[in-house]
Amino acid sequence: MQNKKTGTTIHNSAVISEKANIGKNTTIGAGAVIGEDVVIGESCDIGTGVIIEAKSMIENGCILEPGVILGKRARVGGNTKIGMGARITHDVTIAPNSVIKIGEIVLKDMVYKMVFKRGAWIYREDSLNHKNEKD
Repeated sequence: MQNKKTGTTIHNSAVISEKANIGKNTTIGAGAVIGEDVVIGESCDIGTGVIIEAKSMIENGCILEPGVILGKRARVGGNTKIGMGARITHDVTIAPNSVIKIGEIVLKDMVYKMVFKRGAWIYREDSLNHKNEKD
């Protein structure tokens, strides 16, 4: 169902806490579960079967592909893409503009713009815009 005022589209089978806050032009897919006090920014795409646990925050322009699970109090920076079936554990922060590949499990904060694949950061860009490879 689409809210014509905000442009937000929420599938009828999604389960969303009344205490969740969802931004304009965001799409939430079938079977998604959004917990209490979750904040989802504007222009996000939340895929089928995504689970976002309580007090997590997704900033503007993020894409969470089908089957992603975000633990409690996770924070996803703007314009980040999280691949299908990836898991972000409790209290983890993902920097803006990061990419997490399909099926990855992220156990600690990603403080740079990064690409995370096969349990390692394969590309990173620090706040001074210097490009670095993981050691």
